[in-house]
Amino acid sequence: MAGRIPQSFIDDLLSRVDIVEIIDRYVPLKKAGANHKACCPFHGEKTPSFNVSQPKQFYHCFGCGVSGNAISFLMEFDHMHFVDAVEFLADRIGLEVPRDAIAAITPSQQGLFDALNACNQFYQQQLRNTPPAIDYLKGRGISGDTAQRFDIGFSPDAWHALTENTNADENSLVQSGMLIRKDSGKSHDRFRNRIMYPIRDRRGRVIGFGGRVMDNSEPKYLNSPETPLFQKGRELYGLFELRRASRGSPERILVVEGYMDVIALAEAGIDHSVATLGTATSTEQVSQLFRETDEIVFCFDGDSAGKKAAWRALNSALPSLKAGRDARFLFLPDGEDPDSLVKSIGAEQFMQQLIDQAMDASDFLFQQLELQAQKGSDHSGPGHKARLADIAKPLISTIPTGVYRTLVEEQLYEKVGVNVFGESSPQQAQSDYQPIKNPVPQPNLSPVRKALIAILDTPSVVLEIDPEAYDFSTDIRGASLLLEIISLIESRPDITTSGILERYRDTEQSEPLHKLLRAGMTATIEAGINTPLSVLQHAIEQLNKESLRQQLKLDTNTPNGLPSEMSDAQKDEVRKRLQQLKKS
Repeated sequence: MAGRIPQSFIDDLLSRVDIVEIIDRYVPLKKAGANHKACCPFHGEKTPSFNVSQPKQFYHCFGCGVSGNAISFLMEFDHMHFVDAVEFLADRIGLEVPRDAIAAITPSQQGLFDALNACNQFYQQQLRNTPPAIDYLKGRGISGDTAQRFDIGFSPDAWHALTENTNADENSLVQSGMLIRKDSGKSHDRFRNRIMYPIRDRRGRVIGFGGRVMDNSEPKYLNSPETPLFQKGRELYGLFELRRASRGSPERILVVEGYMDVIALAEAGIDHSVATLGTATSTEQVSQLFRETDEIVFCFDGDSAGKKAAWRALNSALPSLKAGRDARFLFLPDGEDPDSLVKSIGAEQFMQQLIDQAMDASDFLFQQLELQAQKGSDHSGPGHKARLADIAKPLISTIPTGVYRTLVEEQLYEKVGVNVFGESSPQQAQSDYQPIKNPVPQPNLSPVRKALIAILDTPSVVLEIDPEAYDFSTDIRGASLLLEIISLIESRPDITTSGILERYRDTEQSEPLHKLLRAGMTATIEAGINTPLSVLQHAIEQLNKESLRQQLKLDTNTPNGLPSEMSDAQKDEVRKRLQQLKKS
């Protein structure tokens, strides 16, 4: 279910997003009649069976049976959590998810957030009162506006500055990594005499810090340790600031290695860079970035360490690569980093160099594979080709099924002359996936099911029927759910099919409703006869008659089959209605 996010917000969100636009970012869709089609991204196939309905805001694959709305797609395809999917969609259309509705925060977590926020405010105040720190930033070309945008601060050269100058709880300061507690029980500040860079989560909350010395002492950089709020492999420095500065999705995002690289690029007007936090780029970080853009450019030093870091980043990126997405690699000249390079050549030339010189992921992949394959074998014979195929196959296998992987497999085929994936490859042979056959709704479907199929096809048909027409009993199986959905549509006239289904996420009604929608989609494609309104009207008539039959069950133990306590007028009315039933 939607958890603490108001259901009304979810309804509004799903009525405003365009599922075709959302899915098309990941899977290129083609118009096919009233729907859009593509080869299913959830199983290998060559004949498109993945249908996306814009009116219903719903997708369904007639091959593997997967179905859902925009939220479901992001959760299944991009492995987002529910709240992340809601936030992503809200971001796309300029809505703000209610702050008090996002993932419940425990009191202990709130204590850590409060402590880190207090530290951040203290460090910013210290920067304003520390001329040497201000001079250092000016010397690095950082303006006051940019420093304020990134909330840059300064930690004084003192052992107990935080406990003496903030109201933060000491235990929270320890748990958040801001204090180091010794075995003796005494504690002291972790960061001293450093420029401080707050690290924020994607909602803007401070979760940790990076600190840099202003001289040549070691360690030059010091990061917060892993805490309940901060895991280095999940966060990216500058992502919150990037999202706040971007209007819509940026054309590309640059991944650099240091805080100052991000800040220097922002100072030069390049607002779409982030930095990893002292660890190798993770698959989760790559997935986060592809939610924001279709192109990632990794900027690394051109030395051996930079090539190793790029190789690890490529391995993390491969599972996210598909048609419409690009990962590229830019290797900087010796002795340069993004900070120094953008200052020496300017933002315009820097971006042009990035576009002209960055290597495509597949080119970098095969460049490195060739180098690895050359070890211990000649450079062109069967031994080299066999080794190349052997080390390439497991890496290429991590790329999702689709056009992108097909092209990479073809590159390998051109180099080794053999299809190393064999006939079982979903890229080389027809998929042996057995499609699920969804039958056209049969005439013996219950009136409740027929009514639900019609409503899920076109929810607005409910508004074309007089509410007085619903004269059936909730004792009929499924009638309560039907009336509940009718009432929902009457109260939310703009609700879409996907919005109705979202109401029943993680309930026992969810799968039956999905099945009915799939049946209705199949009927529309294969039959195309009855309109949703006529189906609903007929189903309601059947339900009203069935309800009347149940109400007028004759008591065979009474004269004339009618209860003796009835008046003559009541008996006449009953007989009249029974005659109407017989005629119908």
